[in-house]
Amino acid sequence: MNKNFENWAKNQFEKLNLGDKRLNKRAQLIAKNMMKKPSASINMQSENWGESKGAYRFFDSEKVSFQKLIQPHIESVKSKISSSELVLAIQDTCYISYGHHPSVTDLGHIGAEGTSGVILHNTLAVNPFSEYLSIVGLLDQWIHNRKDTKDDDWKETKLWQEASSRINIGITKTKVVEVMDREGSVFDIMKHSLSLGHEFLIRTKSNKYIRNPFRHQIIEAGSKVNVAGYKEIDVQKKNGQKKRKAKLEIKYLPIEVPGSLGRKNESIDCNLVQAVEINPPENQKPLNWYLLTSVEVNSLEDALKIIKWYTYRWVIEEYHKCIKTGCKVQSKQLKSSFRIENYLGIAGIIAVKLLKIRDLMRINPNELASKVVDPLSLKIIQKYHKIDKELTIREFYTLVAKMGGFLNRKSDGNPGWQTLWKGQLQLFWMVEGAKILLGSETYG
Repeated sequence: MNKNFENWAKNQFEKLNLGDKRLNKRAQLIAKNMMKKPSASINMQSENWGESKGAYRFFDSEKVSFQKLIQPHIESVKSKISSSELVLAIQDTCYISYGHHPSVTDLGHIGAEGTSGVILHNTLAVNPFSEYLSIVGLLDQWIHNRKDTKDDDWKETKLWQEASSRINIGITKTKVVEVMDREGSVFDIMKHSLSLGHEFLIRTKSNKYIRNPFRHQIIEAGSKVNVAGYKEIDVQKKNGQKKRKAKLEIKYLPIEVPGSLGRKNESIDCNLVQAVEINPPENQKPLNWYLLTSVEVNSLEDALKIIKWYTYRWVIEEYHKCIKTGCKVQSKQLKSSFRIENYLGIAGIIAVKLLKIRDLMRINPNELASKVVDPLSLKIIQKYHKIDKELTIREFYTLVAKMGGFLNRKSDGNPGWQTLWKGQLQLFWMVEGAKILLGSETYG
């Protein structure tokens, strides 16, 4: 498994060019160590004091930068999707607070007066055609340093527009559908997306006024349209919201959205897809989605496709958890925003890998695990769980997740990235211990 981490790190950073071969190699070593123990301190991630010192010098080097570190990954993702007909580009902003580290210098403001940290804007590429949500990787990642709360250059809409422009570079044949939450529900963002040849799918921020087909606000306009059908979806646990299945009432209609005050002569023709939960559980706020999209919607099937694509938006929130919880970037003692940004250049890629762990048991789940899992890991899992039979890929990774706290009850569904990763860490150390006892030459 250690070799797997080493190969992964080499693959991710082999095209990195920091102008110094030693720094390029150091990036691979740091990434390998971070992948083994992403939530640990830098000293705990490193195998000895020399590696620790090398890591701190690396993050402090003027030859290293966040954009240089992240760029090879982004270029690889763009190359992977270049042959695809369509890709979902899911955008959102992550606010990473370092207010509890007053010794850290040069931090920007991330909200109210006195709050400091890093503003990290992310765009994930997602394959919309796979049976399960399939993450390709990062299409764009950018750090914005907000000087102060009255920074004239600061506009969140600007973050979204600039990200749209960057993901457009190098993508010529692939149709990009930008998926955004309510922060993206701004006329200029939609217009900018269309100007780049992209499509948009945005959950509207407010009960917008629309011009056609009715001169009403969106909710009132939706009430005048017949129900097209129903759809049951899984609701994720979040902010007091219970994990459950929600039955949604589906409506759709073409609309014209006028420009803001002083720009009434401008407008955008798009479609409204309305998904409203019926009979929600007691004390649970019902789902109410009013989705604006430039993608054609001419049938219930089209509307359901739009809703499915929007449900994928939650994966970027999981990605932010991977950065904050999985990699624990807020706990790293790096003393300056420059070092923190360089650390994020590697941690952002590690977080993608953590998130993609869920895909391991979804691809060919019924194939024998012995075809893809190393013999020692497989034998340890069988011994640990007292199982003699051959395991499928699904069975193997379910048992790994149980080591990370997954209960495997009927209502639990598939394990998430956190239990899978915790279980993999347990297994990693068991494998390393077995290698020491058996001799590394036995299993390699």
